[in-house]
Amino acid sequence: MIQVPLPQLSLAMEEVKVARWLVTDGQLVQTGQPIVEIETDKAMSEVEAPAAGTIRRLVAEGEFVSAESVLAEIGEVGASPVPSAMTSASVAVAPPMVISQELQGAGVAGLVATPAVDRKHRGSPAARRIARERGVDLEHARGTMPAGRITARDLAGMSGDTKPSLRAAVVAHLAASWREIPHIHVGGELDGTGLAAAKRAAPPGVTLTDLLVLATARALREAPELNGTLGAVSHRVNVALAVATHNGVVAPVIRKANELSLLDIARERARLVAAARAGRPDSRDLAGGTITVTNLGACPVDFFVPIVSGPQIAMLAIGRLIERPFAVNGVIGVRHQIWMNVAIDHRGADGVSGARFLAALQRSLHDLSP
Repeated sequence: MIQVPLPQLSLAMEEVKVARWLVTDGQLVQTGQPIVEIETDKAMSEVEAPAAGTIRRLVAEGEFVSAESVLAEIGEVGASPVPSAMTSASVAVAPPMVISQELQGAGVAGLVATPAVDRKHRGSPAARRIARERGVDLEHARGTMPAGRITARDLAGMSGDTKPSLRAAVVAHLAASWREIPHIHVGGELDGTGLAAAKRAAPPGVTLTDLLVLATARALREAPELNGTLGAVSHRVNVALAVATHNGVVAPVIRKANELSLLDIARERARLVAAARAGRPDSRDLAGGTITVTNLGACPVDFFVPIVSGPQIAMLAIGRLIERPFAVNGVIGVRHQIWMNVAIDHRGADGVSGARFLAALQRSLHDLSP
């Protein structure tokens, strides 16, 4: 039985709405076939089947599910789906259910049930956290989702905030990461002479970020333990690139960056960033990252400390490329320098890995070529 997990669509994602199933229980699906549409504050996205087989849906349309939930299971061809809500174990512990009227009397195979919303717990996890932080009583909040469910967006007007509370949700998510992940930070000021020269020689359309993604992918060959998720090191380098949009930060993934040319990386980065900023990121482009790169070099920022967003093991923070006075062999000159700082989940790697990665990154910056 293969599970179909909810993809992590953004760094701050805590829950999404299952908007519409595109398949029925017991249907034979093919690998890559869209099976369900999910909805967040940022976009509508499709989730594809990771394998071929008979599908069993585990959540209902209109239901809200949290990060790391399993949406469905795919079994062998011809396997009969067993409604998860009807097992003896689930009947004993299940909360009160509301069955949609159009499905009443449809039989066990067509039963779709959603938990009733309790007034005391009608806020989403993010909304409840925000309410605690702001001292807001959810009993006096008006929910705009079905059954009066309250989301982080609904609390915006209660604090005078003109934006849809997304920042508070981001803070709550990162606070949880900071509490739960044992962080190591390893940083240094690297020589950016090769990077500056590569940028000058690069064809139109190639950015410093493209060169940095290429350098990162090459450097991970010497520190492969930083590439992947906790307990699952990857041989492919899928670089998630933090992108600021009007709806918050998302991290689309440049897949197989270690196998791409500089021009291929530039084209893919341009496509992903355009889709993210247009509010149309595809769920396939937001899942599967093995390391995240966040670059604030376009601003007057030299150094900042990132927070690892699991299950990835590492996140690389990059500052601006700038000319500075620098001593080489006792002689003062002017060179391009750039600060880089890697945050590591200590459960997956250690500080030596970070130091080895930065050393490899320095060598990679010296020898950047398309």
